[in-house]
Amino acid sequence: MKPFRYIWDLIRSNPANSIVLLLLITSLTGWIVYVELNTDGIITGKVVDETGKPVPEARVLVREKTLNLIKPPIVTETNQDGVFVFKDMRIIEFLINAQKEGYEAGEDIRYHLYFKGQHFSLPKPLVLKKVRTP
Repeated sequence: MKPFRYIWDLIRSNPANSIVLLLLITSLTGWIVYVELNTDGIITGKVVDETGKPVPEARVLVREKTLNLIKPPIVTETNQDGVFVFKDMRIIEFLINAQKEGYEAGEDIRYHLYFKGQHFSLPKPLVLKKVRTP
């Protein structure tokens, strides 16, 4: 019971401390609720060409990155609108890129999430450039 006694004494000695404590408890509660609502492990995004048009049927590869290892890729394809979805992803750090025949291979883009299973939408689309034929 000593920690509670210490907190009570802290609040009684200076009422402003109660505001700080309330803000801390509210922040922690908010974070816990956010994590619980966003642990579905879904990663979404879009693949477009250099003009911004969606690229259907592109392969999107996600490779989990650990301390000293990059694991084999998990692959999905984009739909007709260039949108892709990965489900049940329990990873923290990963590399993602897109590929399609007739396009140059996309660059690996690295993302780091806050917790495993975090719902994540790529902030920018993956861009593929068409192969130029001479």
